[in-house]
Amino acid sequence: MVLVTEQGGRTAGEAGGKRAAGGSASRARELAKLIEKDISTGRLSAGSWLKQVDLEAQYSASRLDIRQALDRLEEKGFVKLEANRGYRVESFDKERFRNVVTIRAILEVAAAAEVLKHIDEAGLQRLLLRADAFAEAVNAGTVVAQEEANYAFHAVMLEFCPNRDLVSMIFDLRSRVPVTLTREKNTAALLANTVSEHYEIVERLRERDKPGLEAVVHKHVMGGLEVV
Repeated sequence: MVLVTEQGGRTAGEAGGKRAAGGSASRARELAKLIEKDISTGRLSAGSWLKQVDLEAQYSASRLDIRQALDRLEEKGFVKLEANRGYRVESFDKERFRNVVTIRAILEVAAAAEVLKHIDEAGLQRLLLRADAFAEAVNAGTVVAQEEANYAFHAVMLEFCPNRDLVSMIFDLRSRVPVTLTREKNTAALLANTVSEHYEIVERLRERDKPGLEAVVHKHVMGGLEVV
């Protein structure tokens, strides 16, 4: 469903760009995640205007909670508030994709160095199982199964990074790339490289090879740029 803004009336930003106050913070966070998912999957398309009354009905939410959710999404770059018009879904162009992936690579390399200090043999075995699960998903699974298995591999690895703020930032950056864009770039060759790199990450961790680990993690995260 393509949503358009109200014309000639009060918009999501109260026409002048004012931010919402009050409301339920937890409900706003929940709504932001729901709207973010719909943007990421293309249900709310890039460039479309978001009409608050439609969002209220669609997500069974109050106007104030919707406004706060949209403010959160603007901070993350998913929507933009334009004075006297309201909120518009932002496009995710190649430059923005490169910026997000580059930042994520820097952070994930730093996190990997911390993982190297703390992961034990049991953790390595868990990570190896996640690498196997992703390989199996690539071989015979659905796109959704591949995405879930890839996420699980990184989630297990980052469990061993004690800097939870760093981990939170990494997953926040992962969530900023629309699912539709991720699926477009996931060619058979890229998926095969991802399988290989997962196993190499496990091996570099097992060997306590910090330079090798940092190199493969950087290559792994940046790999998608080759097809953009």
